[in-house]
Amino acid sequence: MMNLTAAQVLKRGVVAHKEGNLHAAEQFYRTVLLSESRHLDTPHDIDVMAEAHTNLGVTLQQRGDRDAAIDSFKQAVKIKPDYTEVYYVMGHAFRDKGDLRASINCYQQAVRNSPDNADALNNLGAALQHNGELEAAIESYKQALKISPEFAEAYNNLGSSLLEKGDLDAAIDSYKEAIKIKPNYANAYNNMGHAFHDKGDFAASLDCYKSALKIVPDSAQAHNNMGNALREVGEYQDAIQHFDCVASESDPSNPLFWLNSKAQSLECLYILGRYAELRERLHVLAESADINLRVAGVSAFVNNQLKLEDPYPFCKNPLDFFQAGNLSDHLLDVSGFVEGLMLEAAEVTQLWEPRHGVTKFGFQTAPTIFKAGKNCEALEKILRKEIESYYSKFSSEDCEYIKSWPSEYDLRGWYVRLIKNGHQQSHNHPSAWLSGVIYLKTIDATDANEGAIELSLQGHDLPILDDNYPRKIHRPSRGDIIFFPSSLYHKTIPFSEDTDRCVIAFDLYRHL
Repeated sequence: MMNLTAAQVLKRGVVAHKEGNLHAAEQFYRTVLLSESRHLDTPHDIDVMAEAHTNLGVTLQQRGDRDAAIDSFKQAVKIKPDYTEVYYVMGHAFRDKGDLRASINCYQQAVRNSPDNADALNNLGAALQHNGELEAAIESYKQALKISPEFAEAYNNLGSSLLEKGDLDAAIDSYKEAIKIKPNYANAYNNMGHAFHDKGDFAASLDCYKSALKIVPDSAQAHNNMGNALREVGEYQDAIQHFDCVASESDPSNPLFWLNSKAQSLECLYILGRYAELRERLHVLAESADINLRVAGVSAFVNNQLKLEDPYPFCKNPLDFFQAGNLSDHLLDVSGFVEGLMLEAAEVTQLWEPRHGVTKFGFQTAPTIFKAGKNCEALEKILRKEIESYYSKFSSEDCEYIKSWPSEYDLRGWYVRLIKNGHQQSHNHPSAWLSGVIYLKTIDATDANEGAIELSLQGHDLPILDDNYPRKIHRPSRGDIIFFPSSLYHKTIPFSEDTDRCVIAFDLYRHL
């Protein structure tokens, strides 16, 4: 190694990287950086150093250390500010971290450096779309297609932005273009199925999902889509078969589909009245090592309705773990702080009734609100203190919710502004662990429950056999902070007052 030049060591790192030997690749890249740290005399030296920092960052990201990866990318930028590739991969890292604004900035710089880079424009469009900036995303995809007219992925992504915007016919046309270029494009068929579904053409929707399954018979996404579509038209037994195909994957391609499908099969069995089979499946799931919050939510409700012991160990009495506090426990000027939060949130893109969401008559941001400004950053610190106190209060409880409490976690928050008649439909957050809400502007209604939050065991429109199931209504005041298990169903009661109801909702995720 001592007789090799830095460029030769770098090449060895690239070879190891391509072979999947991340440990060896990282060592080669670090050796380059040590050897070149004092020698940046020529453009060649700069290129080698910038590439080594970039490749090291990619390696660290693949190992799951996003923060270290981003630091390495930033070092590459300091050395070579016009290096398009580093902005591109750094955009990926910020996107995966959930910092969409930083991701957008990186892709924009990549496009400035290389205006004819269709791939960078496509990724810029995706980041803008995830941030709710649909018009800008659509324009970015169209620019990519001007440069590369056969770019099937850009057509597919353009269709998705048009679908979110509600321009269903244009979305379908865009998906058709993607399929024309790439006939075996299963994802485009899946997405076109969503568009036909939103148009109310369920037969065409099912045909699209069937086409996707012909191309990729074991596609978790397509089976999940078929299951949901069949469930919606009342074909519950056929829906179960598709959900079971997803759940049978030993190595799920999409963990969210994999987790949800197990509960969706249970929900269909409950609707069909096949309680014995449902209970048998529940006992198998209860004895497995997997913790599944959607299954936990279904199990708590179903067993309450059937007057049976809940066998699922996550959190059998989730309402017992509801807690309420207030920002006044941390701040002297709550009103000023709340106004600051709302001003920062007003600068973030807000999407009207996001597709696949539960917000009705209202706006919602992407789940990046804690990066919106200094007040939002301060709020995250307050929440972390409150979460520590919450866990301490319940630490002696004998359930998996507490016993498996995450030692490391991420917080994601989003701003929701409801207007007159606004509400959120009953839902839970099965991919999270702990959920909550901070109330910024509340409803002073004559009906005491308008604008309140209702937490209960019932959700996903599951049939009610006994209306006397556990539920709790919390009528909030400005500054209230509430916490509850993410398996617990909750909804907002609609309000008739001509005003806004503003909150920041958040989830705690286990840090993987």
